[in-house]
Amino acid sequence: MAAYVHCNFHSMILRMSVDVSILIPEGERVRQLQAGEHTPVKYQTLYLLHGFTGDHLSYLRTSKIEKYADEHQVLVVMPSVYNSAYTDMKYGMDYFTYLSKELMDFVERTFPVSTKREDRFVAGMSMGGYGAYKFGLSFPEKFAAIGGVAGSYHAEYRYQGKVNTVSTLCEALYGDPPAITPEVHDIFTMLENLKKSGREIPRLYTCCGTEDRRYQDSVDLKEFADRIGVPLTFEHGHGRHDDVFFDEYIQRILNWMKLKGQAD
Repeated sequence: MAAYVHCNFHSMILRMSVDVSILIPEGERVRQLQAGEHTPVKYQTLYLLHGFTGDHLSYLRTSKIEKYADEHQVLVVMPSVYNSAYTDMKYGMDYFTYLSKELMDFVERTFPVSTKREDRFVAGMSMGGYGAYKFGLSFPEKFAAIGGVAGSYHAEYRYQGKVNTVSTLCEALYGDPPAITPEVHDIFTMLENLKKSGREIPRLYTCCGTEDRRYQDSVDLKEFADRIGVPLTFEHGHGRHDDVFFDEYIQRILNWMKLKGQAD
């Protein structure tokens, strides 16, 4: 099993203390110690983002991510951004800036991880799937691959009453009346603009259960990617918007990412 580290530090951007769960692979280190080896280790990193109502403990409570982190020898970072939709809120905290600037800096200063693009990955479920795509497409030079499980990819659905969020929260996220900036909030616009720019796009994956209320979001994203000529792997199977589906498909994502464990 991977070692679990609970980090609590003061965020200058959020102006409050923040919680982050970190999983550090143990298997290879134990093998080296038993063999009398003392080679410094640099790990690949997976930023694993929680869904609506979740926090940094969500996946620890509902999946076997500790086991999978050790099997794939990947350091897993699970922050709390609460119900922020991974957004610099109109009336609230700058959670996206914290995630993309401060958190990554903290992780790479504190833990033995590679800082190479090919060794960073991001994934998440539901709101976390949206956050993973937003993070990865905003900073394509930082990530090798993006994975989403039942992602709520249509940002505008949050204030159109098509997802389970209250109107007052949407006003805090996007203003009153709520409005998104496509270049900042809309996954489809971000992907198209990145394609037009000619910059390298991370490898893309999405999956969803066929009985999931977010199934059409993944279908829409796949069809859009095909239409603009961006490769995107889409898998689906029987399942709902629940922990059972996530636990099965996060394993598929980790296999698809082709993690090599320790970085070069």
